[in-house]
Amino acid sequence: MSEIITQWQPPLEEHRNGQILGYILRYRLFGYNNVPWSYQNITNEAQRNFLIQELITWKDYIVQIAAYNNMGVGVYTEGSKIKTKEGVPEAPPTNVKVEAINSTAARCRWTPPNPQQINGINQGYKIQAWQRRLIDGEWRDFERRMKTVPPSLIDPLAEQTAVLGGLEKFTEYNISVLCFTDPGDGVASIQVAVMTMDDVPDEVTGLHFDDVSDRSVKVLWAPPRSSNGILTGYTVRYQVKDRPDSLKSFNLTADDTELTVNQLQATTHYWFEIFAWTRVGSGTPKTATIQSGVEPVLPHAPTALALSNIEAFSVVLQFTPGFDGNSSITKWKVEGQTARNMTWFTICEINDPDAETLTVTGLVPFTQYRLRLSASNVVGSSKPSEATKDFQTIQARPKHPPFNVTVRAMSAQQLRVRWIPLQQTEWYGNPRGYNISYKQLVKTPGTIKYVPRSVVIEDHTANSHVLDSLEEWTLYEVKMNACNDVGCSKESDTAVERTREAVPSYGPLDVQANATSSTTVVVQWGEVPRQHRNGQIDGYKVFYAAADRGQQVLHKTIPNNATFTTTLTELKKYVVYHVQVLAYTRLGNGALSTPPIRVQTFEDTPGVPSNVSFPDVSLTMARIIWDVPVDPNGKILAYQVTYTLNGSAMLNYSREFPPSDRTFRATELLPGKYYSFSCTAQTRLGWGKIATALVYTTNNRERPQAPSVPQISRSQIQAHQITFSWTPGRDGFAPLRYYTVEMRENEGRWQPLPERVDPSLSSFTALGLRPYMTYQFRIQATNDLGPSAFSRESVIVRTLPAAPAVGVGGLKVVPITTTSVRVQWSALETALWNGDASTGGYRILYQQLSDFPTALQSTPKTDVHGINENSVVLSDLQQDRNYEIVVLPFNSQGPGPATPPAAVYVGEAVPTGEPRAVDAAPISSTEVRLLWKPPKQSMQNGDILGYKIYYLVTYSPQALEPGRKWEEEIEVVSATATSHSLVFLDKFTEYRIQLLAFNPAGDGPRSAPITVKTLPGVPSAPLHLRFSDITMQSLEVTWDPPKFLNGEILGYLVTYETTEENEKFSKQVKQKVSNTTLRVQNLEEEVTYTFTVRAQTSVDYGPGISENVTTGPQDGSPVAPRDLILTKTLSSVEMHWINGPSGRGPILGYLIEAKKREKGEPSFVYDSRWTKIEQTRKGMMQDFTVSYHILMPSTAYTFRVIAYNRYGISFPVYSKDSILTPSKLHLEYGYLQHKPFYRQTWFMVSLAATSIVIIVMVIAVLCVKSKSYKYKQEAQKTLEESMAMSIDERQELALELYRSRHGVGTGTLNSVGTLRSGTLGTLGRKSTSRPPPGVHLGKSPPRPSPASVAYHSDEESLKCYDENPDDSSVTEKPSEVSSSEASQHSESENESVRSDPHSFVNHYANVNDSLRQSWKKTKPVRNYSSYTDSEPEGSAVMSLNGGQIIVNNMARSRAPLPGFSSFV
Repeated sequence: MSEIITQWQPPLEEHRNGQILGYILRYRLFGYNNVPWSYQNITNEAQRNFLIQELITWKDYIVQIAAYNNMGVGVYTEGSKIKTKEGVPEAPPTNVKVEAINSTAARCRWTPPNPQQINGINQGYKIQAWQRRLIDGEWRDFERRMKTVPPSLIDPLAEQTAVLGGLEKFTEYNISVLCFTDPGDGVASIQVAVMTMDDVPDEVTGLHFDDVSDRSVKVLWAPPRSSNGILTGYTVRYQVKDRPDSLKSFNLTADDTELTVNQLQATTHYWFEIFAWTRVGSGTPKTATIQSGVEPVLPHAPTALALSNIEAFSVVLQFTPGFDGNSSITKWKVEGQTARNMTWFTICEINDPDAETLTVTGLVPFTQYRLRLSASNVVGSSKPSEATKDFQTIQARPKHPPFNVTVRAMSAQQLRVRWIPLQQTEWYGNPRGYNISYKQLVKTPGTIKYVPRSVVIEDHTANSHVLDSLEEWTLYEVKMNACNDVGCSKESDTAVERTREAVPSYGPLDVQANATSSTTVVVQWGEVPRQHRNGQIDGYKVFYAAADRGQQVLHKTIPNNATFTTTLTELKKYVVYHVQVLAYTRLGNGALSTPPIRVQTFEDTPGVPSNVSFPDVSLTMARIIWDVPVDPNGKILAYQVTYTLNGSAMLNYSREFPPSDRTFRATELLPGKYYSFSCTAQTRLGWGKIATALVYTTNNRERPQAPSVPQISRSQIQAHQITFSWTPGRDGFAPLRYYTVEMRENEGRWQPLPERVDPSLSSFTALGLRPYMTYQFRIQATNDLGPSAFSRESVIVRTLPAAPAVGVGGLKVVPITTTSVRVQWSALETALWNGDASTGGYRILYQQLSDFPTALQSTPKTDVHGINENSVVLSDLQQDRNYEIVVLPFNSQGPGPATPPAAVYVGEAVPTGEPRAVDAAPISSTEVRLLWKPPKQSMQNGDILGYKIYYLVTYSPQALEPGRKWEEEIEVVSATATSHSLVFLDKFTEYRIQLLAFNPAGDGPRSAPITVKTLPGVPSAPLHLRFSDITMQSLEVTWDPPKFLNGEILGYLVTYETTEENEKFSKQVKQKVSNTTLRVQNLEEEVTYTFTVRAQTSVDYGPGISENVTTGPQDGSPVAPRDLILTKTLSSVEMHWINGPSGRGPILGYLIEAKKREKGEPSFVYDSRWTKIEQTRKGMMQDFTVSYHILMPSTAYTFRVIAYNRYGISFPVYSKDSILTPSKLHLEYGYLQHKPFYRQTWFMVSLAATSIVIIVMVIAVLCVKSKSYKYKQEAQKTLEESMAMSIDERQELALELYRSRHGVGTGTLNSVGTLRSGTLGTLGRKSTSRPPPGVHLGKSPPRPSPASVAYHSDEESLKCYDENPDDSSVTEKPSEVSSSEASQHSESENESVRSDPHSFVNHYANVNDSLRQSWKKTKPVRNYSSYTDSEPEGSAVMSLNGGQIIVNNMARSRAPLPGFSSFV
């Protein structure tokens, strides 16, 4: 506001008259010519701008500048007039007067401040109404009302008047007035107190009734909330309801708040009205209705709520009023509940006592609601009604456009737009995203109007977007709105920003070039088109090069944007040049003009002929040759050769030649003499420069001697060049024509320099060398006969260090706070520091961007030492300013090239801190409540605009579809929020949640992730309910788990019932299962059932899936067989039938079912259930045999056959007759008589015994032979002992031996393999105690008979034939069996030692001991198999010392008991 930045360009070269040392800048107020100048001395000649400070705000100044050198100060510029920026007014309005004109408004008058103290353009006045409040023991002013008033256009200095409305009634205010300009508000005036006028009061509050009787009632109330003045009293009026003629009125004082009304009629409805008074008048009345004699009570809740006319913001609620509580309803309160807010909240309150329909307003569009209603009377409010069904309001346009739309330039073609996203509840529908509309803003009238362009951002949670492909250095205006399925919101406020500067994108127009001589060309050009300047033009550069010689491109700089012509000098003569012009800004060169301009310099006399030499020389002859001049400067017309004796002034010979001849032989020369030959060329402008060469007439010419070693002194070494000298060698009687120089860098390969050195020179400077590199040189001389050998190499020398020649890259500038930025770059490699890396570092130059930016010269800078540094923080910058920053490397030798400027806006920085104390807790199965604290104040870097909540599923009970993955979701909440509920989440699902805060600069860091798991819920319905293996009375039901488990599945509830009611069998069956399949039995035949399956979690059962199924045949099943015939045999029932068609698929098998008739029942009375006897799987057949063994004896059976394929079963075919099975006795004995002899029990027992005897005898023989000597010793001893024993002792010994081996008592084994009660031992277990010696047996222990053991195959036969069902089976633990066997084995070994080897029993005990022990240890194994025609059922396999015995348990078959040898 009080500063002016001045910039300039230095004088032209031809006007400097020496080296400029600095500048003198002077300034003063415009128009004050008598006021002395203020001077500023700028001592840096490279500086091009200066900031003049401490000026007067909003004043015109004139500024002049002059350069100075050693001779003094030059001429000042004409001077530029410039006005300082506006400031805020320094003085307040005066003579402020305020008067109240009614209860809500006051008229204000004031005199404007002195215009000299406004410091800008007066934009208007602000009238502010203040109230004082006592806070923390201190009185503070709070602004209650403000109004903006424009300044008077007729007389800005005259008194102004305005009315401030919207004030509260009968309230005291302090009024102030201030003047404001664009920069801000000025000083406020002294506050003036005023009180608004009084008005009628509001309605009374707290109206209710007490002591209600048949004849009287007490009316009570409270004063109005706002009296709007001084209360003067109350009026109470009442009448019989709907009878105005019975109206009575009572006037009371302001202190009375109750009244007892007497002389009422019993059980009569009365209407009461109460209102308050001020001096202005009566206020709004409060009414109520009661019934005398009946005490008012709370009303009942409304019922039968219904909804209609659902709109975006309203809905019509219909209801049936409840009991009014003996008083009129004074208020209906509508409460709502949403999916986001499960707490009931008040939506609206409506006063309509007799209403049955209410229009509920204040709803939010596209929101799911539930409503409830409560009634209020003078006593209070009723209970809320039952909630309505859920409903959703329709969509509407978004509530508002995005707030805080800001635009910042990122580059010359990019703008970043930022905004505050809409919250979920503000979209009012399905969000489509944001629409950004932008266009170029052209302030020049009459120019082209640009059509706005727009871009749509579909992400409704986004808060920034980059607009690209924009025009450089162009002002854009940007607007935004939010869009959903219905439409778009209003447009946001317009934001304006200019793209960054860039180099000109187009060259100057109208480029012309005209040759003025053989060495000069005048070039002229026009301006660059305005739309392509892309910044302020600092000057122009003219580039030129010869068209056909591949010459280096040269350029001339014109450092002035007001000069459009220049002269190119020192050009080649008679050469075609291509000329192009470009404009440059402080950022660099722009585009070249196109096409290149072609111009040719004038013709002139030619240069010297080239390559003059003498290839043939003798004592009297010399032949000269030459080439066309390097600079012909025109068309060569002729050549002239002249020669004389060297040192003689006499012209000896001269001759001209056509341009095609370039050789001449001179004869009759004197031997041993030096001759001087001259050669020149001619154009139309005359003869050109002369080339002179010496030649020595001799026959002894030779190649020259090599020059001496190049000599290099330290003073001749610089960073980029080295000068060396040498001494020439002998020329070999042939004058030298040139020298060739070779060099090598860092001891690499030798490389020739392209330049030929004049033979008259003895020193040379090698240019273009690299700093801090080692070099060597060598020289070669050349005469007419050829080159000499190279000289010896020079010593190795190193060039001096230099400043870096390469600039840094990767420059990035990032704001980190509102007053600091971080500058980052890519550090240079050590090799790029040109030998001085130890003092290397980086220099950061920065300056504020102004409307007229200049090159970064004398600006603030920061040096960072160390070549590996790559970042620095610039702090204490001014807020709300654009800065540009460059970085350049430097060392002790000087600075390197600078980077292009990087611009950054200071004043905005993303938050550096994350939200704190983030916590999450599940509220329900679909809702999580978040709590957090804002980032630390020091890390917010400005105003927080809001928070973003990121949440991602980390565990879900249901699997995702293949190829999909969980995506992170985002919600945006306002900056004031510190809690939020995430709703519509998946049930029983774990989420990872993070928060971040964002401000106008962007998003801050995310908080540390937290995980939370929603509560379990009821599962969804199971999937794919299906049925299989459907028979007449059973089926298998299968289903898949629910898609949404919503918790841990504890099980399923299967419910089935008949679809039609039937008194006989209609019932509902429920069954809990833990897996996903269930076999259901005992269904009714050909009846349709409804199956329902529901899954269960810890919460409850979820919804079910239901399907119907009918027992019996299905679509595609076979046709029923026919003509079932039964044939009864002695051992089975034979069936035969005829098959029908197989249906859609081949017949896979048959179900054989039977139904029995109980004994004693009539033949027509049967059991209602069919029992499956057998299921075949061998495909199609026509007969089948059913053994009596699997049927109940003495029972009448009816049979049926059902065919089945993969689609289902057929209808059954029934037998016409029933079959009576034989009795049990017949099966036991009679059936046996018809077996063949080889299947008789006696034959099989005999065969087994014979086999065992033979095996034992073979083993015994082998054992006797192997132990014959031992047996003889033991036999002799045993015989002596046995001869000494009595007969009783022998019998007792035999009895003990028998008991020890068999472990049995005196019990007997019954027919079903169990021991009857009273036995002394159990099967497989023996007593360890020996009987007392006094006990003797009268006879040998009985052997078990094979016929005493009954053989049965399975539990079916046990069920049919067991006569003793109460007897328990013999069982034994494996451990007990092993123990018993071990003890038996030990005892048997001891007994074998004491036995008589010649005794029959003892002989087998010794010889076959191992076989007997193996037999004792063997445990029978049962193996049940189904019945087949060729194989008997119920075979048991038993191991006997590695062999097997097959025991056939069928009827009419008996197997030997294991353990019986040949003596049985």
